[in-house]
Amino acid sequence: MSRPVDLESHLPLPPHLFQILLTLLDRNLHGYAIQKDIADRTEGEFTLGTSTLYSALQRLVRDGFLEEAPGIPLEKGKGPPRNVFRITPLGRRLAREEGLRIRKLSQVVAESGLFDALAPSGPGVEES
Repeated sequence: MSRPVDLESHLPLPPHLFQILLTLLDRNLHGYAIQKDIADRTEGEFTLGTSTLYSALQRLVRDGFLEEAPGIPLEKGKGPPRNVFRITPLGRRLAREEGLRIRKLSQVVAESGLFDALAPSGPGVEES
C-alpha cells in the first residue's frame, strides 16, 4: 500500500512545472506541443528549453503527477511515435493547490498597496 503524497512538500511549485501542469489540464500532448503551448499562452514571456522540458516531464512522471499516454504515431517513415503526456488526478490536485497558493499571494499583493506605491508621483502627476 502506498503512502499518501504530501502535496505541501511540493509547494511552492517551480514555475516551469506549474506551466506544464496547466497546459495538460484539458488535453494530452507531446513535448514539443507542450513547449509551444506554454510559449503561446504566455505570449513568449515564458519559454522552456528542450532539456529543461524533458527533465521536468521525467520528474513529474516519476512523482506521479503525469503519466505517459499512448503515443501519437507519425507519418510512415518519419520515426517512432511521440511520447504523449497526461495529467494524473494527483497532478490535477497539485496544480489546484499551487493555483490557490498563487491566488492568495495575489490578494496579499493587491491589498498591500504595492501598485499604488509604484505609481508615478511628483510634479505634474495628480493624486487620486
